[in-house]
Amino acid sequence: MRGDGGRAVPRAADALEQLDVRVPPAASHEELVEALDRAIAEREKALLKAAPTRELKKSWTAYAELQNLRVSLSEEHLRHRLLVFGRVQEALSRLRDVGSTDGMIERAPKEVAAACDMDRVVIYRIEDQMLLAEAFYVAGQPEVAADLLAFSREHPASLLDQMLEREMLRRREPMVVRDALNHPQTYKPWIERYETYAYVAAPIMPEGRVIGFLHADKGLRRPGDPRGVDELDRDALWAFAEGFGHAVERMQLLERLRAQGDEVRRLITRTESVVAEHLAAQVELASGTHEVGAERAAAALLPAANGPVGALTRRELEVLSLIADGQTNHQIAGRLVITESTAKSHVKRILRKLGAGNRVEAASMYLRAQPRD
Repeated sequence: MRGDGGRAVPRAADALEQLDVRVPPAASHEELVEALDRAIAEREKALLKAAPTRELKKSWTAYAELQNLRVSLSEEHLRHRLLVFGRVQEALSRLRDVGSTDGMIERAPKEVAAACDMDRVVIYRIEDQMLLAEAFYVAGQPEVAADLLAFSREHPASLLDQMLEREMLRRREPMVVRDALNHPQTYKPWIERYETYAYVAAPIMPEGRVIGFLHADKGLRRPGDPRGVDELDRDALWAFAEGFGHAVERMQLLERLRAQGDEVRRLITRTESVVAEHLAAQVELASGTHEVGAERAAAALLPAANGPVGALTRRELEVLSLIADGQTNHQIAGRLVITESTAKSHVKRILRKLGAGNRVEAASMYLRAQPRD
């Protein structure tokens, strides 16, 4: 049982060896349990047939020892599972603090390797029925990881082919893939280039929709081993993939909210700018009497062909009529209910349009433009 680090595993292996029960080198928990169960079953058969002798007592002792090893092995395996899943939760917590979806994707393979005790990890995303590599991690070999990532991007895999990933997409479950080089449903360009003999894979599926996959193996410490991963590796990766999918979903929601917040702030800034412009503009308010007087003054003027006076606006004609009456800027402002600075601006514009040198000359031009009886 790789990675457990307890004493039940070597004890079980030694006991099985003494009983001439063959198990694979560095057997997994499941393989050791199966071997112990076979040995226990054989002991039970032997005990039922044995006569009550000293050998029978010895056999019972060996039988009890095997049962104790079986219990110890299960307890040790449970403790190891709890330890691994605890590391997975810690890794997911660190990812949530990264601050961006891109940063989470880039960092996730390394966190998977540390939490799930893996050597190599890759993240794939699904786009138009294709598997596209997003991030690659190889323990202690960043250059190799970059090279494998580039190769994976140059050789994307189609989910339309007979692939295990398509089966995972349909079933929404993780898988243990053993003897990957000879498996009929693995994508051989990747398997051969990675030199992967066994790997575990899990779908990333926020909101119940598969958006990508996590692949991981132990190819550095167990090169060429077609049984290099086990069900615990699968379950640990599955737990990480589930949490990672929710973390990505949450991060993308936060990024959308931040973008919308930025847009709202830009709109508020623009609105404040427009309001400020309107507040800074000179507001003019004339009573109905003044409007009627201005219309009469404009109607009393000659057509525009009679000179530059005809090119003035209605408001400018109204101000010019008051200039002709001898009104000052202050008095004009009071009559038209505008600020004195606005009245002054009107006067300057009128003088410029008429080409007049002063108010008297402008008033004279206005009076000459009046129709005569």
